[in-house]
Amino acid sequence: MKADIIAIGDEILIGQITDTNSQFIAEKLNLSGFEIRQITSVADDKNHIVSVLDEVSKYTDLVLMTGGLGPTEDDLTKQTLTDYFGGNLVLNEEVLEDVRQFVKNKGFELNERNRKQAEVPDNCKIIRNKNGTAAGMRFEKNNTIFISMPAVPFEMKEMFETSILPFLKEKFNLPKIVHRNVLTYGFFESSLAEKLSSWEEQLHPKIKLAYLPSPERIRLRLSMICDSEEKAEKILDEEVQKLQNLIGESIFGYGDIFLQEALAEILKEKKATISTAESCTSGNIARLITSVPGSSAYFKGGIAAYSNEVKTALLKVPEEILEKHGAVSREVVEQMVKGQLELFNTDYGIAVSGIAGPDGGTPEKPVGTTWIAVGNKNKIIARKYTFGTRRLLNVRFASSKAMDNLRRFILGYDF
Repeated sequence: MKADIIAIGDEILIGQITDTNSQFIAEKLNLSGFEIRQITSVADDKNHIVSVLDEVSKYTDLVLMTGGLGPTEDDLTKQTLTDYFGGNLVLNEEVLEDVRQFVKNKGFELNERNRKQAEVPDNCKIIRNKNGTAAGMRFEKNNTIFISMPAVPFEMKEMFETSILPFLKEKFNLPKIVHRNVLTYGFFESSLAEKLSSWEEQLHPKIKLAYLPSPERIRLRLSMICDSEEKAEKILDEEVQKLQNLIGESIFGYGDIFLQEALAEILKEKKATISTAESCTSGNIARLITSVPGSSAYFKGGIAAYSNEVKTALLKVPEEILEKHGAVSREVVEQMVKGQLELFNTDYGIAVSGIAGPDGGTPEKPVGTTWIAVGNKNKIIARKYTFGTRRLLNVRFASSKAMDNLRRFILGYDF
């Protein structure tokens, strides 16, 4: 079954907001067995909306739309769909009651614009919205189902998961799709593809492989359409085991986690504690680590040691080392680890010092030069990296590399 997704709104086209709704819908539909044919962004313009609907309905079984259902003059979707499907807007008492209760719970009085939200096409199936004032709408024309949802993400997601997805699973005879997500760190996409080329050539013919890279990880997604879910699970398990044999040290998890979550599981299992001392990342590693629920069990604290004065005063980095080697050096990050281990009394420590950019580089230490040290009271390992010239990306690269280095250090892997 093919599905099209249409995101309606000028704010998307001018880059004012990011269209996360389409990403969410596409992922959920794909996991349910739909083939996503196309994702389209459309202006708040009646003629544009109609022309896109005419076009996509020729090729697809399902059209999911978000946006344009609000109470303001630029929200044209509801009236456009009413006209397109040959209906009339009428006051729906059920929707009106939902709107009345929502407004009351927010501490406001029902006004005329709120009341207008309860006017819906008389030829659609209403999809109730308990988290907002815009009801969803479902139409059918020439064997294609059209569903319109509000663009507010938490409203749309609740409506989709509780009402729309169950309907779609009942309405369509969908194939079974089984996915495996293998999460890796430590490769460029091209080098990982080269490493896995022989394995990929021998991959089961019904498995579709995708490389999904970011500064924080490369996600390998293995997908298989099947008649027997049990058989597909077995085949995918076998392929994942082959990956484990090939690049096991670079695999930090499965599903949809990040390095901070993988590190959390290791630390909790070992009942170990961690601290951080950061210069160029300025607390970002600590932020990532503490973004994981329950991190207070293993994270004691961190220092954003941006200045040399803080490095010497709090982390006890000797001034002569700073003068001789500079803040961005092996010697300094090793001392930063030693200082934090003593200060916080933790089992493990991470230290980072670098030139994030865009300024501050020299021929000997260009922008992107970063020293990362990890260790415990018995052993500290420091490594130098040169990430690039873009400041925010350098912070992301350094943060991920630091957490992965500590993961490997604890597990006894090389890096």
